[in-house]
Amino acid sequence: MTLSLDRRATSTALGYVLSLGIAAILITGLLVAGGELVQNQREQSAHTELEVIGQTIADDLASASRLADCDSCELSLRISVPDRVAGESYLIDIVEVEANPAYPEYIYRLDLETGRSGVTDSVMVRTRLPVAETSLAGGSLVVDYDSGAGQLEVRNA
Repeated sequence: MTLSLDRRATSTALGYVLSLGIAAILITGLLVAGGELVQNQREQSAHTELEVIGQTIADDLASASRLADCDSCELSLRISVPDRVAGESYLIDIVEVEANPAYPEYIYRLDLETGRSGVTDSVMVRTRLPVAETSLAGGSLVVDYDSGAGQLEVRNA
């Protein structure tokens, strides 16, 4: 008997290598699929959080415009919202959409966007007073009524 004709140990070694290869492929596939699932969940979570934060800011802006709607009013309202969303910072843009002098109301869009992942959400708000257009970093905000300009101003706290 020669060594080249003896194939008994080959089937065991070959089976072991094939089993390890298949296991490695399966584990790699699970890690890739799991990573994608985690990323999708993070984006969905960020979108939901931005929506809630946008609604909170919109409600407080509308309340501030009702409270400050008089000639001698002074107002400073603090809005407490998180400074991070799904582990990322975010920006808030306040943009005027429509002003109609015939009606005593102004319409603004609050655009919220995360930094790294670029998740966005927009919320509309109607106010009785004009609001100064601005861009802010996410986090606690302060709404002040500027009686000289007759408008609300939003700034970081």
